[in-house]
Amino acid sequence: MLLRDEFNPATFQPLEASILLVDDRPANLLALEAVLKPLGHRLVPAHSGEEALKHLLEEEFAVILMDVQMPGLDGYQTVALIKQRERCRQVPVLFITALNKDVEHVMKGYTYGAVDYILKPIEPFVLRAKVAAFVDLFLKEQQIKIDQEKLRLAEQQAQARRSQERFRSLTESMPLCVWATDTAGGVQYCNRAWTEYSGMSVEQSAGQGVMQAIHPEQRERVELAWKDSLRGGRQFEMDFLLRGREGAYRWHLCRAVPERDEKGAVIGWIATATDIDDQKKVEEDRARVLQAEQRARELAEFANQSKDQFLAILSHELRNPLNAILGWARMLRSGKLDSDRIARALSAIERNAEAQAKLVEDLLDISRIVAGKLRLHLHRESFGHVVRAAVDTVRPEAEAKGVRLEVALEAGDCEVLADTDRLQQVVWNLLSNAIKFTPAGGRVSVEAIHREGKVELRITDTGVGISESLLPHIFERFRQADSTTTRAHSGLGLGLAIARHLVDLHGGSIHAQSPGEGRGATFVVALAVHAGVEEQPADSTADAQGDGSIEAPSLHGLRILFVDDQADARELIAELLELHGAKVVVADSAASALKALDETSLDVLVSDIGMPDEDGYQLIRKIRARGHDRGGNIPAVAVTGFASSMDNQHAISEGFQFYLAKPIDPHTLLSVVAKLSGRPSKSEVLRPVWMTSRA
Repeated sequence: MLLRDEFNPATFQPLEASILLVDDRPANLLALEAVLKPLGHRLVPAHSGEEALKHLLEEEFAVILMDVQMPGLDGYQTVALIKQRERCRQVPVLFITALNKDVEHVMKGYTYGAVDYILKPIEPFVLRAKVAAFVDLFLKEQQIKIDQEKLRLAEQQAQARRSQERFRSLTESMPLCVWATDTAGGVQYCNRAWTEYSGMSVEQSAGQGVMQAIHPEQRERVELAWKDSLRGGRQFEMDFLLRGREGAYRWHLCRAVPERDEKGAVIGWIATATDIDDQKKVEEDRARVLQAEQRARELAEFANQSKDQFLAILSHELRNPLNAILGWARMLRSGKLDSDRIARALSAIERNAEAQAKLVEDLLDISRIVAGKLRLHLHRESFGHVVRAAVDTVRPEAEAKGVRLEVALEAGDCEVLADTDRLQQVVWNLLSNAIKFTPAGGRVSVEAIHREGKVELRITDTGVGISESLLPHIFERFRQADSTTTRAHSGLGLGLAIARHLVDLHGGSIHAQSPGEGRGATFVVALAVHAGVEEQPADSTADAQGDGSIEAPSLHGLRILFVDDQADARELIAELLELHGAKVVVADSAASALKALDETSLDVLVSDIGMPDEDGYQLIRKIRARGHDRGGNIPAVAVTGFASSMDNQHAISEGFQFYLAKPIDPHTLLSVVAKLSGRPSKSEVLRPVWMTSRA
């Protein structure tokens, strides 16, 4: 019952061997037992090859005596199966038979792995001697393994003693307090650092003695946590006050980890305590510093809260126009609206789309401001012209609300160096705010006066006014007087921040005045009067969107290639151009556009920029690389939702003549296409930038 692969010294006392006897005849088994019984070893009979294999699965044998001729598995087959198992391969087998005495069968037995082939009748003395020899070899082999196991265990014990000695030497030299406890948490060992710090002897510290050194106000809390770690076998970590030999308490960080045996069971604990009293004092100092910084943190939190409120408002302001657009569009699709309601629906869709476009433009402006990429195209401009244009824009809104507009432009003839569109944006923002926050029956006055080399614009309203607390922050991003869900006025609260930045870029100043809530407000913009400074040349390749000075002539007979990966965009632009007489070829990719150029002669290219696989930039580069006879010089317009000045410059540098940012004004698109095609007259703007000679 001793397995060759499993050795435990306890199982080898005393040494014994088992002999397996295999024969299908009970009489033969009795005879073998009688012959081998004097050897004093355990004899295990098996009446078949199958039974023998079963015994070999359960225990190991010193030798096997195997009959050759048996029903079922014969001796040869049984031995063959035995030798296939690694564990039984070395067990000696003696064949015993009264038949098959010829040399061929004897050799067959040896071939199958037998160590002897014994013929009946058996000589008892000879059989006992042979079996005794094999058993003796087996027992000696087992004794060697027992000796090896004892030696291994002795080495392990010696190594454990050395490890324990090293542990003690290490802990005695450590500045940390160290304890070793049993599984119940009782202290069995403490190092010199602990006895020197606490003044407690090893005997006083034993058991639960260390607990008495913990500050009385903390002791119960520490005991509960320590017992919880003991129950769960989890690491313990806690900082608390420990009493020193002089009676003073110092902060210590205590950590305890379980010791485990080979099976993972907890056999004890190792605990350490690190003096962190100085660190605690540093933390207290840091806490005082943090309190001094509390105001700054509160301001940062307020800014973050303002940002969150802005994002909530942004979601609201973007969804409102979408709701109106989708609602009216679905009603139009139903076909149940009469002509008057259809006109109202189209007007509402257009109005809300323009409102959403304005929101997007404000966001883009803020993005450019933050990135420092907002640029002006300055030239000499009549200040009065800019103000009048803004007033004319907002007048319908004021009349619809019942707000009276009063305009007095004494300095209307003054000229300033300005970007016309951006300066008009400033005035429009201020006027729109004034009208928005002025109730029906109120008044908004617009004055322009010349004062000390500057032209000053004053916009005063009789509206809700500005509170004293908000006034210093009125031009900050994400700041609104009311950002609640019950607020009376819509908008993102970005207009004034954009206006201030644009005025700064013009070299001017802007400030707000208000006597208080409910008493109106005044916004003052001051710009330097133009004194003959050379103006910046206008950029002929600038964004043409919104240029209302261009007529929208007929495009009859023009062949236009429009490229966009969005099906709705292709359908919309194709319909617009065809309504004005053009023949439109649409393409959904750069590859399709190049194929169309190969198949037909085209007059103008209108292409989106952002497309999968190949974008509009890659398309125009490939087109410009073609010869004139293959459409390489076709005039081109870039149409894109990427609306920064850098995108504008990039498009022009790649080979487009015009750059239009979405959403596209139909009149502007028609005018640009007409100009590029030479209708009504050719202009220098048609000269491709990519063909311009360079000095």
